[in-house]
Amino acid sequence: MLERELEVATEAARKAGREVAKMREEGLRYGRKGGYELVSEADIHASEILHEALTGAFPDAGWLGEEHRDTAERLDRERVWVVDPIDGTREYLQGLPEYAISVGLVVKGRPALGVVYNPATDEMHTAICPDPPPEATINGDRTREYLALVGRGEDMLGEVPPLPGNAHTRGVGSVAYRLALVAAGKGDVVVTWYARQEWDVAAGAALCLAKGLAVTDVLGGPIPFNQPSPVVRGLLVAEAGLHGRIQEYFRQIAK
Repeated sequence: MLERELEVATEAARKAGREVAKMREEGLRYGRKGGYELVSEADIHASEILHEALTGAFPDAGWLGEEHRDTAERLDRERVWVVDPIDGTREYLQGLPEYAISVGLVVKGRPALGVVYNPATDEMHTAICPDPPPEATINGDRTREYLALVGRGEDMLGEVPPLPGNAHTRGVGSVAYRLALVAAGKGDVVVTWYARQEWDVAAGAALCLAKGLAVTDVLGGPIPFNQPSPVVRGLLVAEAGLHGRIQEYFRQIAK
């Protein structure tokens, strides 16, 4: 299947992670692109490492990355690497261990492979997602407590969507890292009403789908990848039963 792709992506993520951790210790320059979004020398360097490794090994695949100029060429490719060299740049610069190298491979518009690596904690999360993904097991216990991982800023500013039942929230910087934690069973839900980019969520979506979790936009719609405008309308990820409860709750409060 995609074992060779996973091997190369994992090795590249580790290499990029070592470099950005080293740059963080030694000091680096950073600024803002588009007037507001943080970007650092480490973002650019990691992007170059990943691009060289992945396109070098798989020259027929397309590329969609946060720190590379996007072109329409990728739209004609069956396979596309969707990459965020540092998801959670703010946390990275602040020295918080909540950022990640995010490498996804999209095949015919679906997340097929995911690598999410947190260099600060040396956590490597990887998966190859079969087509179709495994069927979800539905938990029927509507009274149990559950943990929603949300954006650090959303949590601090009180902008977390209201959730039904016995919900607890925890702010975590990188959305890719949040998805990896939920896929690993260290949380139950990832939710945000804010729009995201495909490179933020492609790798994490593959991890979650491979575990049988439901992955949709916040409105409950499917998330097609490798789109001309690579924007995701928010995000909701959970096991199928809990996902359905939250969606129904959102519909009720929207009336």
